[in-house]
Order: sequence, then structure tokens, then C-alpha cells
Amino acid sequence: MKKTLLLIFVLMFVIALAACGNKDGNTAKEETPAATQAPAEEATPEPVVNKDPVTIRVGILDSPEEKKNAEAVGEILKKSHPWITIKIEPYVGDYKTKALAQAASGDLPDVTWIYDGAVKEFAEAGIIAPLNDIFSANGVDVSDVYESMLGYGTLEIDGKVDNYYAPRDYNHIVMYVNKTLLKQEGLDVPADGWDWATFMDYMKKLTKKDAAGKTTQFGVHFEPTWSPNWVACTKGMGGKYVADDNKSVRFSDPAVVAGLKLCWDLVKDGYATDPAGQYPEDPFMAGKVGFKVGVKPHAPSVNDASKAKGFEWDVVTMPKQPVQYAVGSGASGYSISAKSKHKDAAGAYVSLFLKVEGQNAFNATGAGVPVLKSLKDDKIWRENPAPGKNMDAMVAFPESDVLRDFEIRLPVAAISEINTGIPDAFTKYILNQSSLEDALKAVDDKVNALLK
Repeated sequence: MKKTLLLIFVLMFVIALAACGNKDGNTAKEETPAATQAPAEEATPEPVVNKDPVTIRVGILDSPEEKKNAEAVGEILKKSHPWITIKIEPYVGDYKTKALAQAASGDLPDVTWIYDGAVKEFAEAGIIAPLNDIFSANGVDVSDVYESMLGYGTLEIDGKVDNYYAPRDYNHIVMYVNKTLLKQEGLDVPADGWDWATFMDYMKKLTKKDAAGKTTQFGVHFEPTWSPNWVACTKGMGGKYVADDNKSVRFSDPAVVAGLKLCWDLVKDGYATDPAGQYPEDPFMAGKVGFKVGVKPHAPSVNDASKAKGFEWDVVTMPKQPVQYAVGSGASGYSISAKSKHKDAAGAYVSLFLKVEGQNAFNATGAGVPVLKSLKDDKIWRENPAPGKNMDAMVAFPESDVLRDFEIRLPVAAISEINTGIPDAFTKYILNQSSLEDALKAVDDKVNALLK
């Protein structure tokens, strides 16, 4: 120890002398060889933080890809927090059922994967912890995160507004394009920001029917009752289905009806694939549909199908609706168990998903779009699964993202009723069992009975 202290003293003395001899700004620099400066730099060790070892449990969806992603961020965490080890625990079976059961028994993992639509339910039940202070303590710049992605986790619980999850990817809905099919019909890939009238012109030119009126080639493939889609449809016509005081809904409002009709008539008129139809394989993947509504995680499958079926693909933004440009969006992410005994360690891990180094690790496969605006031009995700695609569409017009506000503003029972009632209304309308207005009025009645 004495020798070490003596060495440090000598080094400091030498440095002090060098500084004094350099008062004119150049003498010491010219006379001190570079070789004598290197040891001084090497003699300054990195600060070592001594912490007791901690293992945090991380609950994820049961898939090799999810395990790989979670572990990749864990490796980044290890560099700055070597005392923290993550233990991956896949949710086998239905995620929500398993997570709620674990929470009820007090055994929810310290960190849990969560989808945007479940955040409110888990937060209101006291299952997951607020994160604003945790984000701040870990240097997260929330202003760099797409606002719509934070929106699903920003909730008022017990009179206090806080965030309850860290979104990990930006799922901004786009349209995949079969360029080969468009070219066959004499059509170019539309430009980002195209309007609804142009979209309908494409639908009419791409859709083919046989003598019996059965569609043999479709213009578009989309899920009409998937909530990100139908919410964007209603907003695109200026629809407002939740009252300002959150105490009632009105899906039978004329603007809401017009928005749903705008989209659902694509199925009714044969331009879009029937979600209840029996097809030997996914029509778009089979090369028989012009457009497919989807998000970035669909890209690898589209790319594989294009190779198998021999067609070229690209991406374009969703078309602008007549009244308001509304684009569906969503995300999944991670929350911290309210009962975790290792919130600091769990917070360090979760916060990485909102920082550049963590996002780079998570997005190394390129399957997602970074949730950070500062990474929108990053090549890692833009060139995967194939370079040269219009990935600008994935991050274009973020100001047009619309939230599924019923999942944020209404009680869980009302949310569940809407998620059941809207598909039921669609089926009645498509099968001509009811007018769209009457089918949606039935949804109003059931939901409003719960909100009284």
C-alpha cells in the first residue's frame, strides 16, 4: 500500500512540474515525449462500484426471439451494472392469464413484458409500479420517445399522473405493397401521403371478380375489427365515440358510423379480403392482393413470401382519410412489478429500452422500429430484412398517430364490452343482419349500462 501511495505521489509531482514548465503554452509539449504521457493515462482506473449481487426476474412472451431480445438488453445492462443478473422467465400459455395469476399470488417477475392495451388494467389494479422517478434516476430522455407510444402508459391513478410502462418499439401502421401486382395492372407504387380517393381508385383497378361476382383478386388485406384499424377509421371521419367526461359512449354517432362504413365497406364491396373467409393461404403472402395493412414486425414474413412466390414488395403510408389523417399505432414494452424487492435494478433494466444503447441492442435484429425519434434514420432497422425499401413510411406523419382512447379512458369492464361489441357489429353489418347504425346502437346500450 505504501509503495502504491508513493507511486501516485510521484506521478502527481511529475505532472505538476510539467504543468509549471508549460506556462508559455508550448515548452513542455515540445520537450515531453509522448511515450512518457501514456502511463499517466493508464494509471487512472475506471471507477468501480461495489454492489451486492442482484438477480431480477424478467417475464417475457414464450418465443426464442423474445428471449434473444431480452438477453441482448441484459448484456448491455451488465456493462454498466455488473452486479445485476437477469433471469428470463417465459409466460407459457396465455400471457395475460399467467401474469394476472402470478400477480395475485405475489409472484409476478420484477420486470414483465406488457402490451399497451393491458397497461391500464394492471396499473389500476396496483400490479405495476409508476416509472417517472425511475426514468429520471436512470437518465431517460422521454422527449425523445414518440408521444403516442408513451400515451398508452401515461395514466392518472389515485389523482397522480405517471407512466407505467416503457414502450420498446414503434408500431405505426403502414401498407405493404405487391409491386409486381401493381405493375401488372399498370400502376405505380403510390407516394407517401396519398389520399383516400386515390386509394379507392387503386382498389377498383386491382380488384378482379369472376362472372358470378366472386372476388378472385383483392385490392387490400386488413383486419377491419382490429382496434388500431377501426379506431383510425372512426377518427378519420371526425368521429368521437367517448364523451368528454368518460361517462358514456356513442358509437352510433353519424361521424363514427361514417368512419366505420368507410373501411368496412371495403369488405362488403369485395375490395378487401373477408376476415371470415376460408383461404388456402394468406392471400397477400400468396401474391394475390395489392396491399396489406401491417406493421414493421410483418416485414420478415412479407420478404420471405415474396421470395417464395416471386413478387417484389415495398411499403407506403396509410392513405389519408377525407376529414382527418388518422393512423393506428401501438406498442409493447416492459413494466415493473409493484411488489418487486429490486426496483432499482429492475428500473435500470427497463430504462435501457428508452435509451440509445438499449434500443440498439433490442433492434439488432431489425424486426422493429426504434421507439426513439433520434434513431429514425438508423440503418440497423431500415435495411432489415431487405435494403432499398421505403422505410420512411414507418416513421412518416407521427403527429397523425391516434390512440385507442377507450382503452385509456374507460373502466376495464367497458373496454371488454367494446372489444366484443365492435366485431359483433361488423358481422351483423356484413351479413346484412342489421343496419350499421342499429348494430352500433346496441354497442352503445351495453357499454353505457356499465358506465352508469
